[in-house]
Amino acid sequence: MDARPGAAVVENQYARDASRSSDSLPEPPSKRLRIDGGQTHPTIWSSKAVLTECLKTQVFPHIEEHISRELPGLPDDVRKELGKQVVALVSGPEFSAEYKRGNGRISPQYEQHVSARALAEVRALARHHNLRVNTPGAVTHVPVPAPPARLSETPIHPPPLPAGIRLPSLPSPSVQQRRPAAPIRQSVEAPRFSHSPIPVPVIPNRKPAIPNGVARDQDGGRNHNPDVRANRFKNSPVVIVIDDDNDDDSKHLQLLPLKKPPTALPPNLSTPIKSEYPPEPHRIPPPANLPPVTPPRANVKGKLRGHVPTSPANFRSRAHAAVWRGQHDQAVDDGKAHTRSSWFPQGKQPYICSEMRRGIINGAHQFIRLNHGDLFQPVTFHVDFTLEEVRCLQVLTRQILGLPTEKKKKDLKKDLQRLLKKNTPHIERVLKAAVRENRLPRRSKSDIAHFFKDVMNQKTASEPMLLRLQRDDYDRQGDFVRSSRIHSLLFAREISGHRGYGSMRRPENFSNEFRKCREDSLELRSEWTDCAGDISTIVWVSDHSFICGTTEHSDSHNQQYNKPGNLVLGSSSLGTLRAYPDHRIVRPIVEKGENSTDAMIQSQDPWLYSSVVSSDYDSVHDRAFTSGFDRTVKVWRVEQSGSAMHLLGEWRHGGNVNFVATSRHESGMVATAADVAQDAVRIYDISENAVSGSPFRSYSCSRITDAEGNSVSTEKWAYFPATMQWGRHPAVRHMLLVGYSPRSRTNNELDIPEDRKDSGELCLWDGLTGERWKITSATTQNVFEVLWHPTQPWFIAATSPLGLEIEDGVRTQIRVFRETDNPDLGGKAYSPIKTLDCAALDINELTIMPNSLVFCYITAGCTDGNTYVWDTALGDKPIHVLRHGAPIEEYRGDRECEDVGVKFTAWGTTPDRFYTGSSDGVVKVWNVRSLRKPLVRDLLEVPGPVSCGMFSPDQSKLVIGDATGRVFLLSFDQDGQGAKQPSFMRVQPPGARTSRTVRRPMPVMQHKEPPAPAYDAAGRPIEPESGPLRAKTYLAQQYLRIHPNPTIGAVQGPKYAETGLFLPEAHLNNDPSQPLLARWEVTQQEAKGGHEARRDMFRKLRAVKEAPDLASLHSKNANLDLKWEGISDETKLELQREGVKEQYITNPDYALHYEESSSDEF
Repeated sequence: MDARPGAAVVENQYARDASRSSDSLPEPPSKRLRIDGGQTHPTIWSSKAVLTECLKTQVFPHIEEHISRELPGLPDDVRKELGKQVVALVSGPEFSAEYKRGNGRISPQYEQHVSARALAEVRALARHHNLRVNTPGAVTHVPVPAPPARLSETPIHPPPLPAGIRLPSLPSPSVQQRRPAAPIRQSVEAPRFSHSPIPVPVIPNRKPAIPNGVARDQDGGRNHNPDVRANRFKNSPVVIVIDDDNDDDSKHLQLLPLKKPPTALPPNLSTPIKSEYPPEPHRIPPPANLPPVTPPRANVKGKLRGHVPTSPANFRSRAHAAVWRGQHDQAVDDGKAHTRSSWFPQGKQPYICSEMRRGIINGAHQFIRLNHGDLFQPVTFHVDFTLEEVRCLQVLTRQILGLPTEKKKKDLKKDLQRLLKKNTPHIERVLKAAVRENRLPRRSKSDIAHFFKDVMNQKTASEPMLLRLQRDDYDRQGDFVRSSRIHSLLFAREISGHRGYGSMRRPENFSNEFRKCREDSLELRSEWTDCAGDISTIVWVSDHSFICGTTEHSDSHNQQYNKPGNLVLGSSSLGTLRAYPDHRIVRPIVEKGENSTDAMIQSQDPWLYSSVVSSDYDSVHDRAFTSGFDRTVKVWRVEQSGSAMHLLGEWRHGGNVNFVATSRHESGMVATAADVAQDAVRIYDISENAVSGSPFRSYSCSRITDAEGNSVSTEKWAYFPATMQWGRHPAVRHMLLVGYSPRSRTNNELDIPEDRKDSGELCLWDGLTGERWKITSATTQNVFEVLWHPTQPWFIAATSPLGLEIEDGVRTQIRVFRETDNPDLGGKAYSPIKTLDCAALDINELTIMPNSLVFCYITAGCTDGNTYVWDTALGDKPIHVLRHGAPIEEYRGDRECEDVGVKFTAWGTTPDRFYTGSSDGVVKVWNVRSLRKPLVRDLLEVPGPVSCGMFSPDQSKLVIGDATGRVFLLSFDQDGQGAKQPSFMRVQPPGARTSRTVRRPMPVMQHKEPPAPAYDAAGRPIEPESGPLRAKTYLAQQYLRIHPNPTIGAVQGPKYAETGLFLPEAHLNNDPSQPLLARWEVTQQEAKGGHEARRDMFRKLRAVKEAPDLASLHSKNANLDLKWEGISDETKLELQREGVKEQYITNPDYALHYEESSSDEF
């Protein structure tokens, strides 16, 4: 200590405070002697004089040194008050334990920790009290308040954990992992972390330290509310990992996600669990140098899907997509190599009572959102007592109670339970003795107290286990839970049979549950890119191959974006997607716009690939069909493996073919529908020997003419087929149902008269006889979609509303039609038996799922982004409105008029699984039987709006297409990945310091370039030579000549008149042999006055003239140069003294070197 008066006063004050604080130290049993090496030593640490001497020699010097160095010139009263606070902070329970362990002294190693802790507290208190050194001896300060409560009175809290998680006391991290405290003054704004083993106290009005990576609030401050931090943007759940021993093989507990993220602690954790033994103070862990784990998020057209937060519904799809695309650590993926807990290497083994364990596990069962820095390392919060530790406690308890040690082998826990229950008042003595004698160095007093509590209540674990809390960014916990579901069902069925009671505690349909488990394993396996446009149609040819058709850019203003890939054949077993060029036409001639220029025509493909919008497959005769805007239907024979398909024939139509459908009837009839006003529907009877020449019958709706026989359609609009379906029940497989709607021929809906917009027609034909069946209602309404029941001979039709009393908000209706035999109608007919009201403006997709012999579920995917679900047994109101999110693509005005909405709806193998895909780019899974919470999960997130989808015949695979030309294959097993090994590449995201491995996308395998057409769209022969070749031909035949002026270029040649390429109206009397008219003459380049001025810009440089007697002149000038040989010795010495070297004169460098200067000098 310094000899200054102020220092002496501080020293005495320290001693008095330390003496008073010693009264609060826990007293050991009186007259107790420490046994060490067979010798007894008196206990001297309880003396106040010994404590004062220890503080004077081992604590006060460090505090005084740090105050003097960090805050020079501090007034004596402030120094004294500051020193008292530092002493109160460093002399906590841990210091007391070390002091008693050394019998009145602390070890040199711990003294170094005290010094480091004192330095940190001096700096923290200086910042807290705004102590600023202006000049030596003058300090501006704020009056120091009273010192805070001692550590034994004020609990120390760790950084806040997410809502739903409460941790017990944890031992400090390993000493080897700590960084020494550097004597560098930290910034006031920088977060402070304690690297010493001494607990960091809670100072009033001082913000606690927070790990790096915790997001700041909008006002710039850090968010310390655990409930608020639990609902931030970075989302990952917490899982519990149970270890049977200390190795890395782990077991996972069940993770039960919540539909809404928790905003507060669960009921069982809302208040701390009371214990008769106070817990040890927590310690703040040092920040880890580990990169934060980024939760998987989908990419939407270059923008992160940040507006859709991670939730229990979409966490699984995002986590698995990140794993599939390679956005994860391989060590994490294998489940064996994971980061070990930072608490475990030091050997500390915390133990918490059963109530606290159950509370933490229940909290971790919920879905919890974490920030980047939250739970960056696994936290071990419970380690059971080993058999040796239990034996040690039993022996110690008997020694304290004065009982002999049991020699007979008996259950140690039962004996310890009996001893503790009979001697409850002496438990505190046993706890103090265990800590004092350091019988269990890895256990704290609270650990032993919690163990005693469990022993007395018979709640100890039958087998030792280790509980660890860690992040689960890639849903490993969910995978484990789902995989164990099958085993639970098999065991329950073996015990209870097919009844479903017993161990299940409820009736269960095991067959249905097994199918649900199988469908819940549906995952993304393959992804292909670079198709021509939006995926508009998908049809499975076998369980391993499928055909996709896409839209194309074919208008006159966007033909330059037309490209191959409009028809592709996919194979799940081979992992390929091959393009075929058959749906194409000769590129039309464009009269106006950028595509009309010769440069665009020469640079573009002579073929124009057309949109393929419909496809179907005849499994009876093994024929596939595709139709498109090239006005043809193609007939294919496809290999079962999906390796190739061969064209069998084609059928040409008078307009774009929007629909092709195959009948399941044994006759193999095929129906097509084109955009023509009359005879739009055809039914083909395929000829095996000549497919292209197969006969057909044409059908038209009755509304093409009015009552007087006049045509209703005009050049601007007409009634066209809007939907078409064959019957599915064996009794109606020959029946063709077609719905008509008014449509504009110019893509302008204003062309349709107002009184015709809600009109249309519903037609039913017998494909075998050509007879038209009667439909008694809604035959004149606008038809959106029709569908036959899969197992019964009736159908449903979505039309515009009809009736005298239509409820408000009803804009479409779905009617159920059944066959009736009414003599008044002249025979058999279909009449509506039920009407379902719908609030959507338009309906895209209909589905039917039977739920009994009579009733069924009916769904309608609509343009408003919702899917409406009805149960025909519960009335005409929907039981569900399954909602999707906002569309990815921007729109203006009414969404239902601008957005496509839900374009994919399909049932799984059970009524418990229903799939929808919409313009928000998400495929969702629903359970319509759950009336309260039907959403099961988000199956897939794609970059663009979902445009199409279809399950394979065996329901084991699902193909999804989106509006960006991507095709996604999902399956239950690895078969969807194909035979080709995935390709990965290293990429470095913008702003990231490290690169990561991502899966390389698989492009479509393009077809060979088809041979060029012989004629253009106008029927003229296409000349094979290129533009440069034709230019040389014109020059050689003197049709053109090159003007002497290079700025003019090619002009008419002597034989130009033979070409006949003239503009007659530009000449006198419309005679090409006459001179040009004046208004045309002035536009010629030669007549323009500016070409002479431009000629001067390209004038050639004058030639360099040779000067006379140039060699002699050069020799004369060379002799004038300074030569080293001609310099006197005295001058040479002077030059060398000045640093001039000989080569500077003999070999001079005449290059000029400029000095660079900063821009500030100018």
